[in-house]
Amino acid sequence: MREFIGNARVVAIGEAAHHVREFSLVRHRLLRFLAERCGFTVLAVEAPTVGADAIDAWLHGGAGTVAEIASRASMVGLLESREVHDLLAWIRAHNRTASRPLRWIGTVPGGGSPLPELEAAAGHLRTADPDALPLLEQAAERARKYHDSEIFTTLSRYAALEPADQDALTATLSRLRFRLETMAASQRGTHREQEHAAALRHLGFAWRLDHFHRDVAGRGLPVGSAALDECMAEEVLQLLDDEPETRVVLALHNVHIRKVPHAGPAGLFPAGYHLAQALGDDYRAIAVTGGHGRTARVRPAPERFPGFEVSDVPLPSLTEHAIENAFESQTALTIAILSAARRDINDAESFQQTRMEDYFMDVPVFDAFDAIAHIPRTSCTDYVATHSSRRAGAEPPPRNQPTLEEFR
Repeated sequence: MREFIGNARVVAIGEAAHHVREFSLVRHRLLRFLAERCGFTVLAVEAPTVGADAIDAWLHGGAGTVAEIASRASMVGLLESREVHDLLAWIRAHNRTASRPLRWIGTVPGGGSPLPELEAAAGHLRTADPDALPLLEQAAERARKYHDSEIFTTLSRYAALEPADQDALTATLSRLRFRLETMAASQRGTHREQEHAAALRHLGFAWRLDHFHRDVAGRGLPVGSAALDECMAEEVLQLLDDEPETRVVLALHNVHIRKVPHAGPAGLFPAGYHLAQALGDDYRAIAVTGGHGRTARVRPAPERFPGFEVSDVPLPSLTEHAIENAFESQTALTIAILSAARRDINDAESFQQTRMEDYFMDVPVFDAFDAIAHIPRTSCTDYVATHSSRRAGAEPPPRNQPTLEEFR
């Protein structure tokens, strides 16, 4: 693994589905290796940017319990399992004695609507640029009409807005972002320069999130979550620019870390595509998948709290072209380095699928990932048992609900 990673500045560790226990354990194990033996110092996760500072403070000795801290910056429950809590507790313990402690950053806009990002930028504007406050307040007022902490609920409420309201919000966010960009020069050399950069970053997140809402609602381009993927990649690349010695472990779904575009309309670029284009061999993508067992299925349920449904379902039988066929089913953990394997096999192009929740994602596996970590048998986290729609007595999701890949 050390030879494979080499001097890479970003190592992405994926997962074929959220809320799977063994995938969290693989990430934990690889993170420990990368932090203790390879000098990685940042864990960037598929979690909101707003709230990430509270988790990072806790990891460096702050007050509170791990459950309290994790719930403040979770998205569709991704941080609310025993396995993730164990990971956070290990980082906190590691940081007590490490010469280079691990930091935590979120990579997606904080919350379902732009409202949290706008609120995060408001403090700076009140003192540094009060003339821009009316624009921010207009944007916040419009965002409140559909805001919810869960993204699926927000998407449903946004789609129900009048097109005029959607257009007005987009225009206001664009004007506000441009205003802060034009004010950047006046902040240089003042004590507010870093605050201004942070506020502009929050507005950039809000702007991207608005475009994501427009795209999903059919009011923009048919590119799904491309705006959020660009946001994830930009957050990591900006960190690398600011801190040239930093090395980052990136924890995202397999669909986000892939290095090739999605099939479909032009512009369906995952975060891994942006990172691979910018970093070349300094980006390594490790997909994590499983052979048999069970998985978690997440579906939007906007009219029900908390806006989505998660179910414990069996994994389907393998398809002919699934990469999972290449692994011995009883080996506890196998990590196959695809770049090395390609030299010794003649059927790399036959692997055109990998697991994705309880179905298969079409992807040229050897082009999309640098390595595959395989677990023989998977199971759901305790979060699924606690929040399963079946246990809550809810009706099963309709068959026409979009899959996670279709939603993205």
